[in-house]
Amino acid sequence: MLLWTGDTYRNFAIETLNNSVSGTVNFFVGSRVATDYADKITPIANEWSRLGSLVKSYQENDQTRMKAELDILSNAREVVQGDLTLIDAIAYDTDFNQLATSKANLGASVTDDPNVKAFLTGRDKGEARKPASFMWTTPDGRPVFSLILPVGGFRAVGFLEVITDPLPTLAGIGKVLGGNFQILDKSGTVLFESLEDGEASEGGTAITQTEDSAEGETAENAQPADAGTTPADTGETHRAAVDVTISDGRGGIWAEAVFDRDISDFYAQTDDLRALSIEILIGVLLAAWVAGWLLLRTTVFRNLRAFSRAMTSISEGDTNVNLPQVGSDEIGDMKKALIALRESVRQALILQNMVEHTPTMTALITPDGKVGYLNASGQEYVGAPASSLSGDFLELGADFQSRLSNPANLPFTEIIQNKRDYLEILAAPVLDKDNALLGTMLAWNAVTEREESKIAVTEMMAEVARVAQSVTEQSEGLLELASELTDQSQNTVQQSGGALDVSREAASNTQNVATAVEELSSSIAEINRQATEASDVTGRAQKEAEESQRNIGSLEKASSEIGSIIDLINDIAHRTKLLSLNATIEAERAGELGKGFAVVANEVKSLADQTANATGQIGDLTTAIQQEVQKAAHSISTVGDVIHQVNDIQSTITQSVDEQRRATSEISENVQRIAEGAGSMDEMIRFVNEGALGTGRNAQDLNTASHQLSEMARNLSDRMREFSERMKLT
Repeated sequence: MLLWTGDTYRNFAIETLNNSVSGTVNFFVGSRVATDYADKITPIANEWSRLGSLVKSYQENDQTRMKAELDILSNAREVVQGDLTLIDAIAYDTDFNQLATSKANLGASVTDDPNVKAFLTGRDKGEARKPASFMWTTPDGRPVFSLILPVGGFRAVGFLEVITDPLPTLAGIGKVLGGNFQILDKSGTVLFESLEDGEASEGGTAITQTEDSAEGETAENAQPADAGTTPADTGETHRAAVDVTISDGRGGIWAEAVFDRDISDFYAQTDDLRALSIEILIGVLLAAWVAGWLLLRTTVFRNLRAFSRAMTSISEGDTNVNLPQVGSDEIGDMKKALIALRESVRQALILQNMVEHTPTMTALITPDGKVGYLNASGQEYVGAPASSLSGDFLELGADFQSRLSNPANLPFTEIIQNKRDYLEILAAPVLDKDNALLGTMLAWNAVTEREESKIAVTEMMAEVARVAQSVTEQSEGLLELASELTDQSQNTVQQSGGALDVSREAASNTQNVATAVEELSSSIAEINRQATEASDVTGRAQKEAEESQRNIGSLEKASSEIGSIIDLINDIAHRTKLLSLNATIEAERAGELGKGFAVVANEVKSLADQTANATGQIGDLTTAIQQEVQKAAHSISTVGDVIHQVNDIQSTITQSVDEQRRATSEISENVQRIAEGAGSMDEMIRFVNEGALGTGRNAQDLNTASHQLSEMARNLSDRMREFSERMKLT
């Protein structure tokens, strides 16, 4: 048994030492290569990246010259003197597209790794100006070191990758670690070795596995030397070899190494220790047997019984139980453990008490889906104890139960609706020290009122948003209507202004007609006077007849002008009527704002009808005048032929003159009424014009109010949208 224990301990110690080698080697290699070596070659590579000829080849994008410049680097002073071993140099543009490589043409680059290339291309300008170093492995398993630098310094025109062999910097690592250190490629060829005696070389044969190596026969199977002998006495040499994987610092493998060391002294020490242990053990066992028998009789069994009673009390929830007084031996350790157990039980009871009386409903669901625990709030909610409940006691469905039994889904928090309430649920795993699932803690609160309030608020927000959108659309329509009304009122103002000018022209023409009628009346009076004196002035009858002929011509011309004026007035009345009709339609479209304008339009229409009736009467009178004038013309035309019959037809002339006087008076009265009607029309058109101006101002005010309403509707819509987003966030 002792021999087995000794061998097991020795093998365990060797295995522990071998395991520590990996971390030690990674630390040394990381320190030598990733830090010291990078600091050493960075100034050299920086100097290369600023060479004027190399920078110029980048600027001119001359790849042939660029390749030549890269080849020249192999003849650099540092390379020739052996300060560094240059493997390859590669030129890139600013997007890390390869432009040229040196004649060595390794055929591989650290940028072949997508993650490395993504890192390099994703750096900002400030970071891209800094050198970046990488440890990586070529496809044939050769560990190399790459340094990425900007070409041209601050104003980078591209990038340069300098690939070097960092293995010489590991010289002496074997002596530091106290063994033989080798780095191998994929085929097992030795790329580098550093021996225990301080010698180092590149290339060679891999370390031969010994009987104590990790890959061959382990130390566990090696036969130990006899007790009391040393490796020098027996001539045995024990060595152990272990394979080491060196990380590249990015989660990958940079190199595979083998470390071999001499453990003969350790074997000798363990053999001596084993022999001494056997001698001591025999004496200790004998003394322990006697002392143990006495100890067990006097103290141990009594203390164990007291501990048993205390543990029973603690298991029943009594955390104030007193423990027996013991010493500082193993029984004392048991007392300390029991005190810790008592404190843990006390804390557990406190936590159980808190959970039991917390208002948050809490349950424990076992891995098989049963309810293992339910606090008082939960029992009050479901109306039953845990022992009478099934797994889905909240009626949340089989999918929810399957989520609770899968640790990958835990923890989670969500709000779920069952047949009764909205529940805010928290599910969290309960794990043991080995992270095995003991159960799932399920805590919930009924948040029906809060969720319904959120739903009501959401619906109200949606309705307000719809109302705001509708107001926006209506205000935009009102804005278009106000603009249209403004344009129409401006047209009405322009047309009423034109009508006012025409009306004034008609009044002027009517005045001219009145003047002509007065002239006609004077002429008729003169004819009457001449007819009275006809007997005395027969000699001048021919001359007066010619004068009368000219007057009749003027009268016919005035009658024709009166007809034209009447047509013009009729046309004005017709157009005014159409304008009043359009104004009435537009007033109806304007709604409440157009009611006042509708009254004005109706008045204008009424005046237009009266004007049309008056002009109709004037037309009839003008026709009668024209007929009478024609008669007079006919009479005067025959004056020259019947001058000798003047006395016979004097009475006829007198009657004709009287009729002409009456007709002239009637014409004068009608013309006067036309003039008065034209004046009234002028006033009405002026009133229409003022009303159109007022409508224009009202339309402008409506336009401004529509703009303000539209802006307020948009603001309301925006505020509701912001409020909706805030509600979603909360």
